[in-house]
Amino acid sequence: MRYSLKFPALLFILLTGCISMPATSAPTNTAENITFRNTIVSLTFDDGDADNYSVRSILAENKIHATFYIVSGFTNSNGYMSDDQLRDLYNDGNEIGGHTLSHVKLSEVRGEELKREVCQDRSNLAAYGFEVTSFAYPFGHYDEEARRVVMDCGYGNARGVSDGPEALPPVNVHGLRAMPYIVSDTRLPKMIRYVTEVENNGGGWAIFVFHHVCDGCDQYAIKPGVFNKFAQWLGEQQSNGLNVKTVGEVMKEGDQ
Repeated sequence: MRYSLKFPALLFILLTGCISMPATSAPTNTAENITFRNTIVSLTFDDGDADNYSVRSILAENKIHATFYIVSGFTNSNGYMSDDQLRDLYNDGNEIGGHTLSHVKLSEVRGEELKREVCQDRSNLAAYGFEVTSFAYPFGHYDEEARRVVMDCGYGNARGVSDGPEALPPVNVHGLRAMPYIVSDTRLPKMIRYVTEVENNGGGWAIFVFHHVCDGCDQYAIKPGVFNKFAQWLGEQQSNGLNVKTVGEVMKEGDQ
């Protein structure tokens, strides 16, 4: 038999061929290279759940702020943040907003009960020392009467839970549109894609809705590790032109 290639040479080729093959690795996130020109992100947390306080440090570390919509009737009770914890968040530069007195669907209450749910909630939060201008409709439910009461109680804006992203300037400041709910199986790449798609489609306002921050405690929860990575990514993207602001900050800038 005739071979033009001796075994040592063959082995050398095989070895060098293996060396030159690219190593398997995680795909590069092309979002890191995007330049943001007209996109704002707002992180919002509904209800005032106790586990929301855990994001305080990661927000501060990445120099970003969030809006916390608080059900004041639950404050200082088991499973919810205390007024001192709310003050910590507020003093860090985060926003405290209203979310009714007892987390009712505003489309199902009327008259004085509706007014009490909205106005008393705002009064309670103001009594803690907060400037309260932003509101979120529980479950995203509202009708024209509810919208009018929210306005009459002194709220400058109100957020729903769907149909986002919102336009800049907003179409309806008392019906702000949000991105789809963040739930327990929402992964980091999807959240990043929400932001980059807004920019790629011409810009706008991506309002994120969070509830619990925990690993497996609730369907409407984000895992702490996922939120921490998202917050870090948002912080990094600020150097690429991304704006991360509270809802109140966005609305205040729009009034100027």
